Amino acid sequence: MPVLMNFFLAQAQQPSTSVIEKLARTPLHEIVWFAAICTVLRIAAVALMPRVSESHTTGRVLLRILHDASDALIYAAIVVFLLLRPYVLQTFQIPSESMVPTLKVNDWLIVNKFAYRIGDPKFGDIVVFKPPKRALAPWQPPDQDFVKRLIGEPGDLIEIRNSVLYRNGKEVPEPYLNEKAIGDFKLVKYHGELIPIVRFGTGGVPQDSLYVDKVPPREMGTVWDLPSERIPDGYYLMMGDNRNWSADGRVWGLVPRRQIVGRAWFILFPLSRMGSPH
Repeated sequence: MPVLMNFFLAQAQQPSTSVIEKLARTPLHEIVWFAAICTVLRIAAVALMPRVSESHTTGRVLLRILHDASDALIYAAIVVFLLLRPYVLQTFQIPSESMVPTLKVNDWLIVNKFAYRIGDPKFGDIVVFKPPKRALAPWQPPDQDFVKRLIGEPGDLIEIRNSVLYRNGKEVPEPYLNEKAIGDFKLVKYHGELIPIVRFGTGGVPQDSLYVDKVPPREMGTVWDLPSERIPDGYYLMMGDNRNWSADGRVWGLVPRRQIVGRAWFILFPLSRMGSPH
């Protein structure tokens, strides 16, 4: 298991959380409270305005500023946090090197949430999603988002043989990879459960990824010889472009459709990398 553990622990680097990232993740109940406080301030400004004499210019100006500022903040909270963020667009900061060179650490993405409300994710999409619980490192919050490339759709038979990706038996060119991925991969059914199984290097020992308690070591060779299974309805397989340094679906398995947040739509920052990711 040492190769697999090194593969997974390579991801265990806690990213710094910027002020913008914290703001983007502000819980909904805090946004509602913020809008309520701004509403109270706006009402107070309207109520006090007639009581301030025309000659008290400074007081009237301050009340007008308070009124206009609270008004703008209320609309911003409603439009951005209660409409756009949940249903249309959201920002996302890249926390790790798992998608290099397509996406780099600290790139800022605009994530299109609406795209998957009117259609399903497709092979090759760069997807932001909520990972399975077993994929989270101890320091990561339960609502952590991941970003990977969608490699398998429902019904697909996905295998990596001799470090080459095959989809439904056909070799898939992967020009987006940082370097040639090392190892083999497939999904197999073991005791009625679909599990990912990987093998690093030619003739390497098969390992059952994060399902280490599922397959006894003495059975690994037998399990590897089981036939590859197709991805079931309602599930997707994600992998990183920097595949040798990406803990992804090969390690922790499939992602349910309901946990897919949206499609990576546009690199917003840095300006030198602004544009659509591919």
